[in-house]
Amino acid sequence: MTAVTVAAEVPPSRSRRRPARRLRTALGAAGLAAVLAGCSSAQAARSTHVAPPVPGPLAPNSPFVTTAVVAVPPAPAPSAQEAVQRYVAAEAAGDSAASWALLADADRARAGSLAAWVDEASDRLPLRSLGPVTLDGSTVVTDAVLDARLDEGGFVPGRARIEWRPVAAGGGWLVSPTGTRVLPELPADADAVAVVDQWLQARQRGGDTGQYAGNLLGQPTLVAPLPAGTYHVGDVRPLDAAPDAQVAVNAFGPEASRFVRTVAVDGPGRLAVLVAPLGDAWQVVGVEASG
Repeated sequence: MTAVTVAAEVPPSRSRRRPARRLRTALGAAGLAAVLAGCSSAQAARSTHVAPPVPGPLAPNSPFVTTAVVAVPPAPAPSAQEAVQRYVAAEAAGDSAASWALLADADRARAGSLAAWVDEASDRLPLRSLGPVTLDGSTVVTDAVLDARLDEGGFVPGRARIEWRPVAAGGGWLVSPTGTRVLPELPADADAVAVVDQWLQARQRGGDTGQYAGNLLGQPTLVAPLPAGTYHVGDVRPLDAAPDAQVAVNAFGPEASRFVRTVAVDGPGRLAVLVAPLGDAWQVVGVEASG
């Protein structure tokens, strides 16, 4: 175990503001309604001036022209591996039209339209790049680098192993994102012990704890300030071992048990410290009293 001695009169940790959640911007134009109000007959009788009609334009009206939506037909790749590579390259570049062209028919039907596919780009897996691509039967397997995220919108690992199941179509191959399996690559559980140890020491100093940017989950008053004494950082356990695992599920979604861990801490009071990965490192996200 790692022992941490905490002095008395520990100043409270700096508060952090909850980060704003990302909002999706819907594409489209809003309609404009005009309301015409008429005068009553009595008002008309009292009128002393009648406005002349607005003259029409001297030149013929130009017709209102809308830009036609260009259809993007499927563009199968010559191999299953290349279909995955092209799809990831398009998503990483923000080219939703190119990734739409590589979608299997069932996924196109599920999305509804190219406009809808563009609109939901921020909700898809934020792919950045792929490692070596291998073929295991009908499954394309690859390691991927992602834009890591940990917030109320959910969790995205910095790295993951992704199993793709491309679909044969039109003499080539298309991609079915809904048929993929994403296996997050998490930091080693043992690394969480050092992170919690450093977190306790930072709270002792009143410095930057490096904890979750949102509100600390669970019972943050237990460590604000941290009671004086010696603390021993113990075992790392699954989220289900926490006194109240639901706080992490409420914050990060039903998959929280896959990536949140609880670390036992003994001291003046027994604590269960919740940690979750952000990129390649664990981060303290909550604290609870442990019996």
